[in-house]
Amino acid sequence: MHESIDDVCNAIDDNLLHSLELMQEKVNVNVQMEKILRDGYIELAKAKYIRGKESISVLQVPMDDERVVSLFELETKLTEETGKIIPNFDISFKNLDKSEDEIQDPIKWFGVLVPQNLRIAQKRFQESVYLAVRAANIQAELTSVLDKLQSLYFLKHTSCSTDVIQK
Repeated sequence: MHESIDDVCNAIDDNLLHSLELMQEKVNVNVQMEKILRDGYIELAKAKYIRGKESISVLQVPMDDERVVSLFELETKLTEETGKIIPNFDISFKNLDKSEDEIQDPIKWFGVLVPQNLRIAQKRFQESVYLAVRAANIQAELTSVLDKLQSLYFLKHTSCSTDVIQK
């Protein structure tokens, strides 16, 4: 892996630009997630106002842990790149029809005829879960790029040191 110093510098520049793009994308995802969460909380407040604060509260949430099951499945894939293991996350919505006994839609805890605002709030919070997974993937890729940068800096430093010694 004897590369010229110019190739190493170009690779450093490319990785720096890529890391800046990833940082910008992560900031955009975080801002988008904040907006969606804020909208979800506003819709939840509207639903509580419509139905009353006692009808939509933590009191409707089941206390036994067996009945509270996530509606999402998180899948983690590990990819190996240049000796480093990089996680990649994927989330999917569980199918509610195949096992009705195990998985219950949490919105049914609040009654059969729930306000539309409560359903909208649920959708907003579900969207935020997808954005959280996207932010985690961006962070994992950013960590990988920063590790590459560190190894390129080391390679540049060692190649510059050997050039000085040879002269």
